[in-house]
Amino acid sequence: MTIQNESVHTKGLVLHSQARYYDLLAWLLTLGRERAFRERLVELARLQQGEAVLDVGCGTGTLAIAAKKRVGHSGTVVGIDASREMIELSQRKAKRAGVEVRFETAIVEALPFSDASFDVVFSTLMLHHLPRPAREQCAREIRRVLKPGGRVLAVDFATPARQRKGLLARLHRHGHMALREIIELLSGAALQVEEFGAVGVSDLQFVAARVPDPNDTTTSALPATARSMDPLPAPRWLWVVLVAAIVIAHALVIGRVTSHITLPIASAATVVVLILLMHSTFIGIIHTLLRRWRTR
Repeated sequence: MTIQNESVHTKGLVLHSQARYYDLLAWLLTLGRERAFRERLVELARLQQGEAVLDVGCGTGTLAIAAKKRVGHSGTVVGIDASREMIELSQRKAKRAGVEVRFETAIVEALPFSDASFDVVFSTLMLHHLPRPAREQCAREIRRVLKPGGRVLAVDFATPARQRKGLLARLHRHGHMALREIIELLSGAALQVEEFGAVGVSDLQFVAARVPDPNDTTTSALPATARSMDPLPAPRWLWVVLVAAIVIAHALVIGRVTSHITLPIASAATVVVLILLMHSTFIGIIHTLLRRWRTR
Protein backbone atom coordinates (compact mmCIF):
# COMPACT_ATOMS: atom_id res chain seq x y z
CA MET A 1 0.00 0.00 0.00
CA THR A 2 1.24 3.48 -0.88
CA ILE A 3 -0.16 6.57 0.81
CA GLN A 4 -0.23 9.85 -1.09
CA ASN A 5 -0.29 13.02 1.00
CA GLU A 6 -0.44 16.01 -1.34
CA SER A 7 -3.75 17.17 0.15
CA VAL A 8 -2.84 16.47 3.79
CA HIS A 9 -1.16 18.94 6.12
CA THR A 10 0.87 18.03 9.18
CA LYS A 11 -0.39 18.98 12.62
CA GLY A 12 3.18 19.41 13.85
CA LEU A 13 5.45 22.42 13.96
CA VAL A 14 7.12 23.07 10.59
CA LEU A 15 10.35 25.09 10.33
CA HIS A 16 10.19 27.29 7.25
CA SER A 17 12.07 30.57 7.74
CA GLN A 18 14.54 28.86 10.11
CA ALA A 19 15.86 26.67 7.28
CA ARG A 20 18.39 29.22 6.05
CA TYR A 21 20.33 29.29 9.32
CA TYR A 22 19.52 25.79 10.59
CA ASP A 23 22.98 24.36 9.84
CA LEU A 24 24.74 27.26 11.55
CA LEU A 25 22.55 26.84 14.60
CA ALA A 26 23.25 23.09 14.68
CA TRP A 27 26.99 23.77 14.47
CA LEU A 28 26.79 26.25 17.35
CA LEU A 29 24.59 24.01 19.46
CA THR A 30 27.00 21.08 19.14
CA LEU A 31 30.09 23.28 19.49
CA GLY A 32 31.30 22.23 16.08
CA ARG A 33 30.78 18.53 16.79
CA GLU A 34 27.82 18.00 14.45
CA ARG A 35 29.73 15.55 12.23
CA ALA A 36 30.72 13.45 15.26
CA PHE A 37 27.13 13.62 16.50
CA ARG A 38 25.72 12.37 13.18
CA GLU A 39 28.33 9.61 12.97
CA ARG A 40 27.31 8.49 16.45
CA LEU A 41 23.69 8.21 15.30
CA VAL A 42 24.77 6.18 12.27
CA GLU A 43 26.65 3.83 14.61
CA LEU A 44 23.66 3.50 16.95
CA ALA A 45 21.47 2.54 13.99
CA ARG A 46 24.03 -0.13 12.96
CA LEU A 47 23.72 0.75 9.28
CA GLN A 48 25.03 -1.81 6.81
CA GLN A 49 26.03 -1.67 3.15
CA GLY A 50 23.07 -2.01 0.81
CA GLU A 51 20.33 -1.09 3.28
CA ALA A 52 17.37 1.17 2.52
CA VAL A 53 17.10 4.10 4.94
CA LEU A 54 14.40 6.71 5.59
CA ASP A 55 15.02 9.89 7.58
CA VAL A 56 11.72 11.40 8.73
CA GLY A 57 11.89 15.09 9.53
CA CYS A 58 15.27 15.21 7.80
CA GLY A 59 15.85 18.97 8.18
CA THR A 60 18.67 20.05 5.89
CA GLY A 61 19.72 16.46 5.18
CA THR A 62 22.96 16.14 7.15
CA LEU A 63 22.06 12.79 8.72
CA ALA A 64 20.64 11.40 5.47
CA ILE A 65 23.88 12.23 3.66
CA ALA A 66 25.93 10.57 6.43
CA ALA A 67 23.69 7.51 6.18
CA LYS A 68 24.19 7.31 2.40
CA LYS A 69 27.95 7.28 2.83
CA ARG A 70 27.54 4.31 5.19
CA VAL A 71 25.13 2.21 3.10
CA GLY A 72 27.15 2.82 -0.07
CA HIS A 73 26.16 2.77 -3.74
CA SER A 74 24.10 -0.39 -3.28
CA GLY A 75 22.01 1.25 -0.55
CA THR A 76 19.28 3.86 -0.84
CA VAL A 77 18.46 6.81 1.40
CA VAL A 78 15.35 8.97 1.36
CA GLY A 79 14.76 12.07 3.48
CA ILE A 80 11.34 13.66 4.01
CA ASP A 81 10.35 16.92 5.68
CA ALA A 82 7.19 19.00 5.74
CA SER A 83 9.23 22.15 5.04
CA ARG A 84 9.87 22.75 1.35
CA GLU A 85 12.70 25.12 2.29
CA MET A 86 14.45 22.34 4.23
CA ILE A 87 14.10 19.95 1.30
CA GLU A 88 15.54 22.47 -1.15
CA LEU A 89 18.56 23.00 1.12
CA SER A 90 18.95 19.22 1.51
CA GLN A 91 18.99 18.72 -2.25
CA ARG A 92 21.66 21.36 -2.74
CA LYS A 93 23.75 19.95 0.09
CA ALA A 94 23.59 16.40 -1.30
CA LYS A 95 24.62 17.69 -4.73
CA ARG A 96 27.63 19.47 -3.25
CA ALA A 97 28.58 16.32 -1.31
CA GLY A 98 28.34 14.22 -4.48
CA VAL A 99 25.97 11.65 -2.97
CA GLU A 100 22.66 10.38 -4.32
CA VAL A 101 19.95 10.92 -1.70
CA ARG A 102 16.29 11.44 -2.59
CA PHE A 103 14.59 14.23 -0.68
CA GLU A 104 10.82 14.76 -0.74
CA THR A 105 8.35 17.14 0.83
CA ALA A 106 6.04 14.91 2.87
CA ILE A 107 4.49 14.57 6.30
CA VAL A 108 5.18 11.96 8.94
CA GLU A 109 1.49 11.24 9.59
CA ALA A 110 1.12 9.79 6.07
CA LEU A 111 4.42 8.58 4.65
CA PRO A 112 4.21 8.27 0.83
CA PHE A 113 5.92 4.87 0.69
CA SER A 114 4.78 1.28 0.30
CA ASP A 115 4.61 -1.15 3.18
CA ALA A 116 7.89 -2.79 4.19
CA SER A 117 10.06 -0.44 2.09
CA PHE A 118 12.93 0.34 4.47
CA ASP A 119 15.47 -1.45 6.62
CA VAL A 120 16.06 1.55 8.91
CA VAL A 121 14.10 4.70 9.83
CA PHE A 122 15.60 7.70 11.64
CA SER A 123 13.60 10.18 13.72
CA THR A 124 15.86 12.82 15.24
CA LEU A 125 14.68 15.89 17.17
CA MET A 126 11.32 15.63 15.44
CA LEU A 127 8.80 13.85 17.65
CA HIS A 128 8.56 16.71 20.14
CA HIS A 129 7.29 18.92 17.28
CA LEU A 130 4.15 16.75 17.04
CA PRO A 131 1.03 16.66 19.24
CA ARG A 132 0.32 13.26 20.79
CA PRO A 133 -2.15 11.98 18.14
CA ALA A 134 0.28 12.90 15.36
CA ARG A 135 3.14 11.18 17.22
CA GLU A 136 1.12 7.99 17.45
CA GLN A 137 0.23 8.16 13.77
CA CYS A 138 3.89 8.80 12.92
CA ALA A 139 4.97 5.75 14.93
CA ARG A 140 2.37 3.59 13.16
CA GLU A 141 3.58 4.88 9.78
CA ILE A 142 7.19 4.10 10.68
CA ARG A 143 6.14 0.60 11.66
CA ARG A 144 4.25 0.21 8.38
CA VAL A 145 7.12 1.18 6.07
CA LEU A 146 9.70 -0.94 7.92
CA LYS A 147 10.56 -4.40 6.68
CA PRO A 148 10.28 -7.41 9.02
CA GLY A 149 13.26 -7.09 11.33
CA GLY A 150 13.67 -3.43 10.31
CA ARG A 151 15.04 -0.91 12.81
CA VAL A 152 14.10 2.57 13.99
CA LEU A 153 16.26 5.03 15.91
CA ALA A 154 14.42 7.86 17.69
CA VAL A 155 16.39 10.71 19.28
CA ASP A 156 14.91 13.62 21.18
CA PHE A 157 15.16 15.87 24.22
CA ALA A 158 14.37 13.71 27.21
CA THR A 159 14.02 16.00 30.24
CA PRO A 160 11.37 18.63 30.93
CA ALA A 161 12.18 21.98 29.37
CA ARG A 162 12.04 23.82 32.71
CA GLN A 163 14.86 21.63 34.06
CA ARG A 164 17.24 21.97 31.13
CA LYS A 165 20.23 24.26 31.68
CA GLY A 166 22.45 24.00 28.61
CA LEU A 167 22.69 26.19 25.52
CA LEU A 168 21.18 23.48 23.34
CA ALA A 169 18.14 23.39 25.61
CA ARG A 170 17.76 27.15 25.92
CA LEU A 171 17.59 27.56 22.15
CA HIS A 172 15.22 24.62 21.77
CA ARG A 173 12.65 25.34 24.49
CA HIS A 174 9.50 24.58 22.55
CA GLY A 175 9.27 20.86 23.26
CA HIS A 176 10.64 17.71 24.80
CA MET A 177 9.82 14.05 25.25
CA ALA A 178 10.64 12.00 28.29
CA LEU A 179 12.49 8.79 27.54
CA ARG A 180 9.58 6.79 28.92
CA GLU A 181 7.23 8.49 26.44
CA ILE A 182 9.41 7.54 23.47
CA ILE A 183 9.61 3.93 24.64
CA GLU A 184 5.84 3.75 25.13
CA LEU A 185 5.23 5.40 21.77
CA LEU A 186 7.30 2.86 19.84
CA SER A 187 6.04 -0.08 21.87
CA GLY A 188 2.46 1.04 21.23
CA ALA A 189 3.16 0.83 17.49
CA ALA A 190 4.14 -2.86 17.82
CA LEU A 191 7.86 -2.12 17.74
CA GLN A 192 10.20 -4.04 20.03
CA VAL A 193 12.46 -1.69 22.01
CA GLU A 194 15.98 -3.07 22.15
CA GLU A 195 18.17 -0.29 23.53
CA PHE A 196 17.89 3.17 25.08
CA GLY A 197 20.03 5.74 26.84
CA ALA A 198 21.89 9.05 26.60
CA VAL A 199 23.39 10.06 23.25
CA GLY A 200 26.26 11.98 24.88
CA VAL A 201 25.25 15.42 23.60
CA SER A 202 23.35 17.81 25.88
CA ASP A 203 20.25 16.03 27.26
CA LEU A 204 19.51 14.09 24.08
CA GLN A 205 18.52 10.46 24.51
CA PHE A 206 17.83 7.67 22.06
CA VAL A 207 15.57 4.67 21.75
CA ALA A 208 16.40 1.90 19.28
CA ALA A 209 13.60 -0.49 18.34
CA ARG A 210 12.92 -3.20 15.80
CA VAL A 211 10.00 -4.74 13.92
CA PRO A 212 9.60 -8.24 15.37
CA ASP A 213 10.62 -10.85 12.83
CA PRO A 214 8.39 -13.92 13.12
CA ASN A 215 11.19 -16.03 11.66
CA ASP A 216 13.69 -14.93 14.34
CA THR A 217 12.89 -16.34 17.77
CA THR A 218 16.31 -15.56 19.29
CA THR A 219 15.72 -11.84 19.87
CA SER A 220 11.98 -11.69 20.53
CA ALA A 221 12.30 -12.45 24.24
CA LEU A 222 15.34 -10.28 24.99
CA PRO A 223 14.71 -7.32 27.35
CA ALA A 224 15.62 -3.77 26.37
CA THR A 225 19.13 -2.69 27.34
CA ALA A 226 20.02 0.66 28.93
CA ARG A 227 23.25 2.04 27.45
CA SER A 228 24.40 5.63 27.79
CA MET A 229 27.08 6.87 25.41
CA ASP A 230 30.19 8.69 26.58
CA PRO A 231 29.99 12.48 26.16
CA LEU A 232 31.51 13.74 22.95
CA PRO A 233 34.79 15.51 23.79
CA ALA A 234 34.93 19.28 23.48
CA PRO A 235 36.81 20.41 20.34
CA ARG A 236 40.32 21.72 20.94
CA TRP A 237 39.64 24.95 19.08
CA LEU A 238 37.11 25.84 21.79
CA TRP A 239 39.92 26.33 24.30
CA VAL A 240 41.84 28.51 21.86
CA VAL A 241 38.77 30.70 21.42
CA LEU A 242 38.23 30.81 25.18
CA VAL A 243 41.81 31.86 25.93
CA ALA A 244 41.75 34.43 23.13
CA ALA A 245 38.50 35.87 24.46
CA ILE A 246 39.95 36.13 27.98
CA VAL A 247 43.11 37.85 26.72
CA ILE A 248 41.16 40.31 24.56
CA ALA A 249 38.72 41.08 27.36
CA HIS A 250 41.50 41.80 29.82
CA ALA A 251 43.41 43.85 27.28
CA LEU A 252 40.33 46.00 26.80
CA VAL A 253 39.83 46.38 30.55
CA ILE A 254 43.48 47.22 31.19
CA GLY A 255 43.51 49.67 28.30
CA ARG A 256 40.38 51.33 29.63
CA VAL A 257 41.76 51.62 33.16
CA THR A 258 45.24 52.82 32.22
CA SER A 259 43.75 55.51 30.01
CA HIS A 260 42.31 57.17 33.12
CA ILE A 261 45.04 56.55 35.69
CA THR A 262 48.80 56.62 35.52
CA LEU A 263 50.72 53.61 36.84
CA PRO A 264 54.47 53.12 36.99
CA ILE A 265 55.67 50.66 34.35
CA ALA A 266 56.74 48.18 37.01
CA SER A 267 53.32 48.30 38.72
CA ALA A 268 51.45 47.86 35.44
CA ALA A 269 53.65 44.90 34.50
CA THR A 270 53.04 43.32 37.91
CA VAL A 271 49.27 43.64 37.48
CA VAL A 272 49.42 42.03 34.03
CA VAL A 273 51.55 39.14 35.30
CA LEU A 274 49.22 38.52 38.26
CA ILE A 275 46.20 38.45 35.95
CA LEU A 276 47.88 35.99 33.60
CA LEU A 277 48.97 33.74 36.47
CA MET A 278 45.51 33.76 37.96
CA HIS A 279 43.85 32.73 34.72
CA SER A 280 46.51 30.20 33.77
CA THR A 281 45.90 28.48 37.10
CA PHE A 282 42.14 28.63 36.54
CA ILE A 283 42.44 27.15 33.03
CA GLY A 284 44.77 24.45 34.35
CA ILE A 285 42.19 23.42 36.93
CA ILE A 286 39.46 23.24 34.27
CA HIS A 287 41.72 21.18 32.00
CA THR A 288 42.47 18.71 34.80
CA LEU A 289 38.78 18.33 35.65
CA LEU A 290 37.88 17.78 32.00
CA ARG A 291 40.54 15.11 31.60
CA ARG A 292 39.19 13.26 34.62
CA TRP A 293 35.63 13.63 33.33
CA ARG A 294 36.54 12.29 29.87
CA THR A 295 38.35 9.25 31.28
CA ARG A 296 35.60 8.18 33.63
